[in-house]
Amino acid sequence: MELNDLTKNEIQDCFDNLKKYLSTYNDIKYERYVKLGSLIVKINIYGKEFLSHIEKQLTYILIENPQKYDVVLNVWKESDTFALCKNISPKFDVKNNIKLRIAILYAKSEKYDIQVKDEKFSPIKPILDIQSKRGILIGNDFENNTYYYGVEDLTPEEFIKEGHIFVQFFNNMLKSENSNLVHGAVIGLNNKGILFCARGQRGKSTLSVLSMIRGFEYVSDDYLILTKTNNELISNPIYSIITLSPEMYNRLYSELEGSRFISNNARKDKYVFNISNFHNKFMKDYPIKLCIFPEITEDKEPSIRLCTKEEKGRAIVQIIQSTLMQMNDLSERQTVEKLINMVKDFNFYKFNLCFDIEKNTEFLKNFMNAYCDNSADNVDIDDILIDITFDLANIIDKNTGIIYSMNKFTTNILENLLNGVSIELLKSECVNFGANSEEYDILIDLLKQLGVLKQNIIHNNNLLSINKDFAQEDNYTILLTEHNKKGNKNLVKERKNDLLQIK
Repeated sequence: MELNDLTKNEIQDCFDNLKKYLSTYNDIKYERYVKLGSLIVKINIYGKEFLSHIEKQLTYILIENPQKYDVVLNVWKESDTFALCKNISPKFDVKNNIKLRIAILYAKSEKYDIQVKDEKFSPIKPILDIQSKRGILIGNDFENNTYYYGVEDLTPEEFIKEGHIFVQFFNNMLKSENSNLVHGAVIGLNNKGILFCARGQRGKSTLSVLSMIRGFEYVSDDYLILTKTNNELISNPIYSIITLSPEMYNRLYSELEGSRFISNNARKDKYVFNISNFHNKFMKDYPIKLCIFPEITEDKEPSIRLCTKEEKGRAIVQIIQSTLMQMNDLSERQTVEKLINMVKDFNFYKFNLCFDIEKNTEFLKNFMNAYCDNSADNVDIDDILIDITFDLANIIDKNTGIIYSMNKFTTNILENLLNGVSIELLKSECVNFGANSEEYDILIDLLKQLGVLKQNIIHNNNLLSINKDFAQEDNYTILLTEHNKKGNKNLVKERKNDLLQIK
């Protein structure tokens, strides 16, 4: 339940009470320090259960007793989050809060979750998040550079299932005018860094890990830090773990000798390894020189060429949308604009991967050995960037920093329009399938306003193709979602409601 009526002082009282609670915590307190780029984080660990996770995942960035630190993260094993939340604030106690009593009656549950928001921290993410049912407490006292994380289940499988350790906290800590955590991969040769811009399951992790094994310099295959400084884009590593599918692990088994198995990620579709045995390949303050957009193809041989304007736009959408989606930051326009400005002036190359991972790596090595930066090859990007991957469309307006997304059915409509199918013919087909005629018209109007639909598309009605499965799966719902500071807004539904009120 969201409690939005806490004053600034009451929120600070919550954090003060958390600090008091930890001061009476019975277990021994351990101290560890990590270096996130230029940021030093002190981690106060109450009890030893967290130690193994920290030392296995953050091996490379652990440092010894620095002279000063910038941020504090308090972590502990919490056995009763429900009991604790009532001690953090009187408003979290049912006896003192009628809203909670009503919520419990509706939920028919004795336990309840509480989220407190602060617009200055984030319009979407809670500054205090107490998930008593799951046994997790998250506190972001950003004004005092102090963060809190209490969690009940610390078994490797369950804990790693939450993701890379502290990734949400690191994301919040690293945000600045010229720095951000990014979901991507960076490797390179001869101090020439490659930023892979792609969503998951596009081959970047396998390519990055095998390239590292084959002699490339390495920063990350998943999460990393990007910092724009002196007109240069610098990358830094965070984690000493990689995740591989069981199939890829079997293929690379002999190559990974010395890497330590940590977990099957509780899903058994990914294996997690500590690769501290490859730390000699890790690079700090590593300069990015080009961006590559990888894609798995049916080609027998790999190939690399300069991206078209549309492909460069797709690559930028993928790295930004993937990063912000995983960090729950899709509504942050300033972050979108910052990330676009970080990468838009680089040369982007399309890397068509074949199924032979050895060929891909060798081809990339030859390409990088011969690579010579030529800024004249750089192409500009459009104001509207569109990516359609895994049958879902994501759109970024470069000028406003707004991200839009679609469901599969609406994405299928967009694909037909971009392929030149006429608006009228497509409408007739969609309505026959069960779509709402008025909602279709609204979608077309919105796409024109956004600049997604161009006037100069040549009609080719022979390409008409409506996917019945997508239509049925989405219940024929036309959905264009705008991610803004008030949450996710279905523009089609909102426009339809506005028209109904006018009528």
